Formats: sequence, structure tokens, C-alpha cells
Amino acid sequence: MKNSSREPDDKFLSSGQESIRLAIALERFFELCPQDTVLYARYREYLKKRFRPAMEKLILTRETEKVKVLFGLAEVTPVQMDELLALAQKYGNTECVLWLLSKKEDQFGFGGKDMEL
Repeated sequence: MKNSSREPDDKFLSSGQESIRLAIALERFFELCPQDTVLYARYREYLKKRFRPAMEKLILTRETEKVKVLFGLAEVTPVQMDELLALAQKYGNTECVLWLLSKKEDQFGFGGKDMEL
């Protein structure tokens, strides 16, 4: 039984295909407790390096709560924020678009012309 629970971790380490590694990292990161320090840290660091593809996959599958968690792992630039918004719009994920817009406003503001009379 213990063997089968380590199988995805072993496959993550041995696989050369990034799509497989990303899928395993996303699954394991969200199912492991942060107390599983070594494995949790391994997946957290991997997802930080593969932030955009990981976010795209979560946006596509409409897992907004997981998007929020993963978003908290990285320092997102204005360019990255716009890319994430474009992805959410492309995939029709309105909930994610709205959440990302609120984060964009909090972090960067919207700027633009002053409409004061």
C-alpha cells in the first residue's frame, strides 16, 4: 500500500516529459500537507518554475480555488498578469477573470486617464 502512494512521486522524478511532471506536481501539491516538507517543497518549487503552464492548466480546468493558491506562490509582474487574464478570457473562465481583475487592481491599479470633472 505504501508503495502505490509513492508511485506518482517516483514517476515525477523519473519522467522526462514536462506534461507528465506538471500534471503530477499539480495533483500532489494540492493533496499533500505542507507538513510533508520534502515532497511539498519539491512540488512547490517545481510549480514556481513552471508557473505559467501550471496556471494555464488550472484556468482551463476551472479550478479557481487552486489558481488562488498557486498565485500566492509567485511574484506576478504586470505582463504576467495580463497573460493570465488573456488565458482566463480565452478559456471562458469568468470566475477566474473576475478574481484576476481584482488582484490586478490591488497590485498594480488600472491607471489610465483621470475622468474627474
